[in-house]
Amino acid sequence: MTNYQSIQDLHSLSGVANTHKHRIQDSDEDFTSLDWVQDYLKDIQYKQNVQAQKGILGRLKRCLHYSQDWFLITIIAFVCATMAYAIDRCEELLVDLKRGYCANNVIYNEKRCCASFTCDSWRLWPEVFAGGNSWILRADFLVYIMLSLLLARLAVAITLTTKRMYPVVSASGVTVMKPMYTAYSSGLPEIKTILSGFTIKKFLGVHTLLCKSVALVFAIASGLSLGKEGPYVHLATCIGNICARLFKKARNNGAERRVMLSAAAAAGVTLAFGSPLGGVLFSAEEVSYFLPGNQLFKTFFCAIMSNLFLRMMDPYGTGKAVLFEVSYKSDWIYLEIILYAIIGIAGGLFGSLFSKFVSFWADWFRNKKGMSEYPIKEVLVVSGITALLTFANPYTNIAVPELLADIASPCYLPADYTGSDGLCPSDKTVFPPVIWPLLYALVVKIFLTSITFGIKVPAGIYVPTLVIGALFGRVFAMYFQYFVYTHPQSFIVRVIMSSSGNLNIDFGIYAMISAGAFMAGVTRMNITLTTIMFELTSSYNYVVPFSISIAISLFVANAIEPRSVYERLIQKNGFPFLNNRKPLNFSGSDIDLYDLFSIIDSTSANATSIDVTTNNYVYIDTLKSITKRMKQQGLLDGSIPVLKRNRLLFVLSVPKLESIFRDIEDFMFQNHVRGKLQIKLTNIDENTFQIINEDSDSSREKRFGNPHCSDGSTSEDSAGGLDYKGYQLLNGLCDLREIMDFSTIAVDIKSPLSLVEYIFTKLGNRTISIIDTGEFVGILHKKQFIQKCRNIEAF
Repeated sequence: MTNYQSIQDLHSLSGVANTHKHRIQDSDEDFTSLDWVQDYLKDIQYKQNVQAQKGILGRLKRCLHYSQDWFLITIIAFVCATMAYAIDRCEELLVDLKRGYCANNVIYNEKRCCASFTCDSWRLWPEVFAGGNSWILRADFLVYIMLSLLLARLAVAITLTTKRMYPVVSASGVTVMKPMYTAYSSGLPEIKTILSGFTIKKFLGVHTLLCKSVALVFAIASGLSLGKEGPYVHLATCIGNICARLFKKARNNGAERRVMLSAAAAAGVTLAFGSPLGGVLFSAEEVSYFLPGNQLFKTFFCAIMSNLFLRMMDPYGTGKAVLFEVSYKSDWIYLEIILYAIIGIAGGLFGSLFSKFVSFWADWFRNKKGMSEYPIKEVLVVSGITALLTFANPYTNIAVPELLADIASPCYLPADYTGSDGLCPSDKTVFPPVIWPLLYALVVKIFLTSITFGIKVPAGIYVPTLVIGALFGRVFAMYFQYFVYTHPQSFIVRVIMSSSGNLNIDFGIYAMISAGAFMAGVTRMNITLTTIMFELTSSYNYVVPFSISIAISLFVANAIEPRSVYERLIQKNGFPFLNNRKPLNFSGSDIDLYDLFSIIDSTSANATSIDVTTNNYVYIDTLKSITKRMKQQGLLDGSIPVLKRNRLLFVLSVPKLESIFRDIEDFMFQNHVRGKLQIKLTNIDENTFQIINEDSDSSREKRFGNPHCSDGSTSEDSAGGLDYKGYQLLNGLCDLREIMDFSTIAVDIKSPLSLVEYIFTKLGNRTISIIDTGEFVGILHKKQFIQKCRNIEAF
């Protein structure tokens, strides 16, 4: 009596050849690669099957097929907007709580508490506690310090709960395990790696989404010099990945899932900056490895829908999707390009030096004995320094959006802070006392941002660099206006004034131009950043100044440090990322294709290939041994070549084989199948396996195949004791034709490495077969190529 009835309940015998079809899974281990070519072929096959269905039912299925994408995108946009709404509301409350609280309703922030012209409900902490007159003993200072430390402690504690170990290949080729906190930092390097075709387990999961959302609120409210815009992209892609599981089309299709992740990333930037066009360009320019033009509209649709949903929710009470936006009525003269160029040079210098410093700081300070083992200590130290340095300055102790709104405001508004006694002085005697607090804020922000980036809390770099750039631009413009008043006959003043007769600079627009230049120097964004700045200012007149300063900043930054801060992080963390926008320069390297892979030898004891020249069958134990050796070499997602007379027939995917092995082992154990199993790889007809038993009496092998008994009875040479139904089930499990890849891409061993790089980046395939004068010699895995070429500089 056999036990295969449980399998029979799940799969009818009419489809027994495909018994294991729906059980085959690709590898989901860390940094295993995805094969875009296979995903593309599966996608085409799926679409062909949908199109082939006839009649009304076929039309309904096609309608459902094409509408799934839009339903899914709408769901992603709505959930992302809800997430942004919750974070914004909680953040506002906690930030204002450091200054006071609402007596009527403690969950109201200052703006909601003081909705009317007069406000008696909002109580500042000095009014609540009877403190001394000393600045050190002021109640608001003590509450500010304590809440900053408490919120930072909560943020790092939540972040540390997402710790997990992942494999990294060292420079010597040895695989070591390193810790990763999936909720810390912005997550952009990891997202770029995922969208380039690699897997990072749990990075886009529910646990990471919840932990990072809560920790981000605490981190921002603590006053640390960080932003939420980068983490928004990570949180949005988490939502995209989770929602994609709801629909079979995206769940089982890697190509569709990547499109949804790209669309979600665009929604994240849209919600952060209120810039739908900027979000689409960000997705296409920065994070998406390959986004087909026909899929770009899905990204745009997700961006505009998320913006629409957030406007409907109205988190700021203004009916808009951003906390602040500015517009400028002034115009510029062409000789001001000199000033824009100076700002661009300053932004490029800052961006390149910032990238170098954060790498130095991580290697030097964070590797110290007292810091590397205790990330909480570093966060508390940085938080304490931040609170001490920012409390007394009016430009550093307020929320970042509020600071940006003040610094970027034009000078013709009636508000006090932009009047003649505020940020827009008209008398030269007023300039120095106004500039000095701004200059202090600029120096403090540069210092704090440099030491904060990389601590174990969710943190983005976009808004901190915008703030630094805006402060620099405001100080630069005010100082130049002061210089005009005090040195009207100097050469540069006479040159610029020659075209206008007078020169009254709008300090606000210079702040925004500088903000874009500094952010470009750090992130190396160009068209995306110009579009975001345009959408924030709604000033068509200043698109050219924005473009000039951003372009010059990029030129200067790339000349000093070719890699952006995120590219340096990818290399430092050892992520298997192959840049598809910067080809490698192999001219100065002594590496050739022969050095990148191991020559295949199917006859050795450590063989990683199968030769079927003399035997169409292979022991399943042999396949298991090969897969084990490949996993030991770090090729969890490798392929086993099957050869005949030194010619490659096809390759077998290691992770898919392991999935099939588990099914076969379970079946043989449950049914007490005796003997050693051999699987047929070539010339497959009705038999896909044979079982070999050792006859202890005659010392001869007996091969068991099809018992040829359709009535369920067994013959004398039955397959290890199986009846006809059991044989049919095992025959289906051993049929490997579904995972045989005959469409391998091959290059000659004398091919230039630039061709290999081009194939990997443009096609996204996992492996390349290497041939020499028409004979197969080995397989090059994408991860092997990345590892060997990691230290080669790009053009």
